[in-house]
Amino acid sequence: MIPKECKRLAEVDFPIAVVSKHSAREKSIRHGHPSTLHLWWARRPLAACRAVLLGLLLPDPCDSHCPKDFKIKARELLPKVQGKVGPNDKDLQQGLLKFIGDFSNWDLSTDRTYLEVSRGLVKAAHPEETPLVVDPFAGGGSIPLEALRLGCETFASDLNPVACLILKVMLEDIPRYGPELADELRRVGKEIKKAAEKELAEFYPDEPDGSKPIAYLWARTVRCESPNCGAEIPLVRSFWLCKKPNRKIALRYKVVHPKNSKDASPSIKFEIFKPTNDQEVPLGTVKRAKATCICCGGVLSPERVRAQLTAQRGGADVIFDEEGNRIGGARLSAIVTLKPNEQGRYYRLPTQSDYMAVWKAMMVLGRVTVVKLPNGLNPVPDEPVDEFHHDVNRMPMYGMKCWGDLFAARQKLSLVTLAKLTNMITSGVVKSLVAFAVSKQSDFNSSLSRWANHMEKSVATFGRQAIPILWDWGEVVPISGATGGVRWL
Repeated sequence: MIPKECKRLAEVDFPIAVVSKHSAREKSIRHGHPSTLHLWWARRPLAACRAVLLGLLLPDPCDSHCPKDFKIKARELLPKVQGKVGPNDKDLQQGLLKFIGDFSNWDLSTDRTYLEVSRGLVKAAHPEETPLVVDPFAGGGSIPLEALRLGCETFASDLNPVACLILKVMLEDIPRYGPELADELRRVGKEIKKAAEKELAEFYPDEPDGSKPIAYLWARTVRCESPNCGAEIPLVRSFWLCKKPNRKIALRYKVVHPKNSKDASPSIKFEIFKPTNDQEVPLGTVKRAKATCICCGGVLSPERVRAQLTAQRGGADVIFDEEGNRIGGARLSAIVTLKPNEQGRYYRLPTQSDYMAVWKAMMVLGRVTVVKLPNGLNPVPDEPVDEFHHDVNRMPMYGMKCWGDLFAARQKLSLVTLAKLTNMITSGVVKSLVAFAVSKQSDFNSSLSRWANHMEKSVATFGRQAIPILWDWGEVVPISGATGGVRWL
């Protein structure tokens, strides 16, 4: 046992440069990383947690109170992952620091030899009793996960139920069931995806040529309030559809003036083209909540933009007449498709059939939400949004008073369908994992999910710990294999 008088290694020195490098690199690692299980705020890098824990669990060999048995065992273990350690205590100290820095590398986090050495060092430092690491505010679970990796016993908790579920799945279920759980998840996931495709196919119809839509690009709209205008203003941040270095596709428009009726307002017609330079692409119509009318050049103030969107409960939904014709609300700007056996994304303009699919979804959603869940809740979250913290949540400023307003009707229907299918799973462990996938789907498929034209894909709602307004967005097709779809299942 380490005497109280003995300093821990972290109190003397620490390979901060190496650990920082590996921690920064870890942010870009997606495949197999625990952070992809579910979004969590302020998740600590595993590299830093692993290194700090080792630094706190191991004694400093240069301290006069350091147990001799630990030094002997450390000299036996370290040569398995590095060269022979020098004869004096300073050499051993540097060898331990080098091991901590090397082991912070994500590529070595599951290496059997490094795991054996790390656990052996911890055991040598604490031969009488396995160390207990307690984290009462564990959040995403980086600290307890790394403590388990080093062979410690752990106790983790959090006030947030989402964090508790993450901790349970990551620290208990996955280690307990291992590969068997992964196999069962793949089997159940395929069944859910197949069932979801069957139920949702009519709302995301294939193209006549066999192409499959992967995303629908939308824009909120307001009406110009200038005299003798009244045109619909699509709130578009950028008219670029694809802005890759070797592939540029954008939208341009022309104003269509009515020929017969003096009372009719002008309208806008979009066209997809391939610009030869950036100057050919029109500027966006909205900036800092000020909307510029394409038809007359009039500017709508932020207060009026917010007032009109508030009347539309955020403006994410299309407004239809009784026959399914669009008369206002959100407007489709383009549809992104994939052609069979061809690489690359294709873009086309919307048609009436695209709006009809949305109208059908709205009709079905209306019938689905009439029936309450067994727990008495609405299938679509109707809990009110906090209206006082506008610095981090812009939803209430634009009429989105409850959490369900964050989603368009078809998005709500797809999420309700996935949640219903998930709830039919009998295994609680598998259900939790599939629920994470559905939750991630809600992050990628809201009316605040941006279409990233430089990558040609939709990106998640939460790019940071805030909910800013988004004027135009990408609606992911959940049954597609594109980014944001249910391929996680």
